[in-house]
Amino acid sequence: MSNPTRRATPIYVLTLTWLLLTTVSGQDPAAPNNLFGIKNENQTEVFVAADVPKKVAKAVRDTLAVGVDTWGSSGRLEYWVLGTDRTAAVELAAVFCKRRVQRGQMRKQDCLNDSTNKDHGFLTYQEIGANALATGRPHGSAGHNGGAEWGMHRMSSSLPLGFAGVLDIAGEQEQITILHEYWHSIQNSFIQSQDHRLRRKRMGPVWFVEGSAVAMAEITCSKLWKSGKLPKWNNSSQPTQNLRKRMTNKMNAVQRKRKDCQTLLPDSYDDSCRQLAYDSGGWAIAYLMNQFGEDVLLKSFHPNVNRLGWEACFRKTFGQSSADFADEFQIFMDLPLQEQIKILPQD
Repeated sequence: MSNPTRRATPIYVLTLTWLLLTTVSGQDPAAPNNLFGIKNENQTEVFVAADVPKKVAKAVRDTLAVGVDTWGSSGRLEYWVLGTDRTAAVELAAVFCKRRVQRGQMRKQDCLNDSTNKDHGFLTYQEIGANALATGRPHGSAGHNGGAEWGMHRMSSSLPLGFAGVLDIAGEQEQITILHEYWHSIQNSFIQSQDHRLRRKRMGPVWFVEGSAVAMAEITCSKLWKSGKLPKWNNSSQPTQNLRKRMTNKMNAVQRKRKDCQTLLPDSYDDSCRQLAYDSGGWAIAYLMNQFGEDVLLKSFHPNVNRLGWEACFRKTFGQSSADFADEFQIFMDLPLQEQIKILPQD
């Protein structure tokens, strides 16, 4: 499918405002250090480029709403979705910058430079979707791109191919991706500092940051599909695999890669072993959840990380240093697959 060239129509925003019964566990909405302004309500706004189909916008909104209902509000959050049209992407960037300028957060030109840069800028996400459709090779990207300096979560996504119904991608995969990214906003919401370096340190190593998002999204989606709270799409010629099969695929990828990497649990986004942070990291968090409960991150770890720091919080929550855990996890990863999958919940 070729990249559309029509003139973009006005951008629209979907705002979620209904009241919720709960907020993120351990956070006091009235506390003076509530950096992200968390309230007992859904504070998520979804912005889409003009060429993004309305069904895609609704699916993003609905999936985020389920995430908020399941894990609580992470506070003020803007989720920006790009399509494949460059003009529409530029216009969406202008909407983003208008908000930043009106709120005194950035100068207009600085914002435009930032929102269209080659590293997580809007045009980067637009190009990913456009290239996927032009080549017929599915590819997508989404990310938590900061925002703490403005007291909010800034999140961006390329076109969710599964929601758009193209290239035979399952809509369920997009739901996993969105909950993965929403979990990153939950992680961030517990850290009460606008200093980027301090936030990065308290978030922990990359394997923990990304592994947590992988495990929480994969396990939670399976439970939500089973309960009916998250509707299945059933729009792909290949049915969505169950949790054990999806995690088995990740384990097989880890076992193929591990001989070329110094550690199963990397702390980098930049080297050739970065995928282990997601796949092996996801198994590491699933292993901890099996030992300490599926709500251990939300109810025990994250409420204490801002006060204790990441390593001390890890010791308090899991009863050992992260280094000792890495040794223990190495033993687990050497077990036969039929033993490893026993730690996963049934779905």
